[in-house]
Amino acid sequence: MNFDEIKNKALDLAEQNHEKVDQGVDAAAGFIAGKFGHEQQVDSVAEKIKDILPGG
Repeated sequence: MNFDEIKNKALDLAEQNHEKVDQGVDAAAGFIAGKFGHEQQVDSVAEKIKDILPGG
């Protein structure tokens, strides 16, 4: 398997499971904000990540 095949497979899985991926991004953002603060900045980055991912 080459890199492009792996990338395409990952993008397909992310698109098929976008709700779970979004929940994971939100959970990670909550953890980071709780640990380090800066909640607004962390939430902004999390939203940008979800916008970039397929199915978002």
